[in-house]
Amino acid sequence: MIAGHYKTNKVRMPEPQRVSEKLLGVNWKFADHMAIHEQIQRIRNLKSTTWQTVSREDMWRGLLDRLSYNDQSFPEFLQHHAVNGEISLARRDVRNIYASHPTCGVVATIIWSHARGIRVNALSLLVRDLTKLVELFENDDFDENQMSQLLGQPGISIPTASKMLSACGRKYKGKPAAIIDDTIIQVIEAPEFASDFTEISELRGKSRSRPIPYYEAYLEDVASICGRYDVTADMVDRFLSEYALVDAQETDQRKSA
Repeated sequence: MIAGHYKTNKVRMPEPQRVSEKLLGVNWKFADHMAIHEQIQRIRNLKSTTWQTVSREDMWRGLLDRLSYNDQSFPEFLQHHAVNGEISLARRDVRNIYASHPTCGVVATIIWSHARGIRVNALSLLVRDLTKLVELFENDDFDENQMSQLLGQPGISIPTASKMLSACGRKYKGKPAAIIDDTIIQVIEAPEFASDFTEISELRGKSRSRPIPYYEAYLEDVASICGRYDVTADMVDRFLSEYALVDAQETDQRKSA
């Protein structure tokens, strides 16, 4: 059963907001060809908070009430981090929590990356295997085997794994983890960024059929951008996410004009 379909497990996500140029701290001018090198100052100067989710405390408590478990890490997390019945987390929040308390941090990554809900049986297995997950994340640099272990957990796909690795400040095969999702995939496969994501160009349209090679190619391109322009993986994935949002809004405005 999916949490969102259970009458007591409703998730309230923040309403999409128009992102103004003032909020982003940049002056967005979209060109037909917008390579990364033309956006470096904007990438460095983004001020908005990205990768922030809000979910309801009662949703998670409702899910936990359906399970049989001894480990109290999840209830304790809710007790300490829910405010007015909601858990609001951004990537930096999860990273700070993990740095101070790894077990609590792994719980935070699960809640943050599943704000829309999670199947009861999937949560049951994650709760059961929490100690193993905490031990897995003790690795600063994940290899293929460790990534396979993470992806072997229920409810964890490449986008979810990328969020968890990024939030905990981990690397994958020597490269800092960067978040990838369907929105970012649309951006990096767009013609205007073809020159920046050359590794991805060889796997265009294969993010679902070949998810691990696709993510590895994405990290190759992100690492190349970071080395070339002295930016971080966090800056790059944040820009790609914001670019997609603002570009979509510009498109909507043109359609309604």
